[in-house]
Amino acid sequence: MRYCPLCADALGVGEAVWLMSPDSWQVCLRHGYWSDDSRGRGPDFVQLAELPETVTAHQVRHQLAERWGPVGEELFADAFQVVVYWWTRMPDTVCWVRRAWTAGLDAREMRAAPLVIYPEAAELAGAMLDFERAGQRDTVDRSRWLACVEQLMAGWGVDVAEGRQALLMWLGRHRRGVPAPSGPAGGNGLLLGAGHNRIASRTGPVSQRSCLTWQLGMAAADM
Repeated sequence: MRYCPLCADALGVGEAVWLMSPDSWQVCLRHGYWSDDSRGRGPDFVQLAELPETVTAHQVRHQLAERWGPVGEELFADAFQVVVYWWTRMPDTVCWVRRAWTAGLDAREMRAAPLVIYPEAAELAGAMLDFERAGQRDTVDRSRWLACVEQLMAGWGVDVAEGRQALLMWLGRHRRGVPAPSGPAGGNGLLLGAGHNRIASRTGPVSQRSCLTWQLGMAAADM
């Protein structure tokens, strides 16, 4: 993907710089730039000054990883997979279209998806973390959590009936798991359900760090 142009300038590099990264996009929090590996139409970089919610979402993702280690990374990956699943079926959701237009991207272009869904993925990851930390997994607790997330979906403008199946898949993968006492910063503090032993890669792109890669298809495989 393209390296932040201001970071490159600071290093005295006068030409385009490409980075190797597990994910196909990058956020520079220092300069507020989004870049990806696209070499087609559209901008090489997106300035995030008018998309502060995307910047906040990226910060939340890092906080999850710093506080909860691999568990935080995997929960974000799960949330991201779910929201990509929604996006592939509901790309005209108003908040996502508005972000794409703000970024100067085609709302239905695949490269727009990670950028526009980032805020909802981060918020959903927080809800998933709450579910895991509570450690209460009977039918009543699962139904209560699902109802709360469906309220979030409605607030985002996501069709609840269309999007519920992905959440049920996630709950099915998280039937078991033993909550552990909160550990120090950077530690896990939680043990996820058995489904997370089946992820494709713990160091690959975000799609491969989710327990839902195969259940939800490969819609996000290249993101």
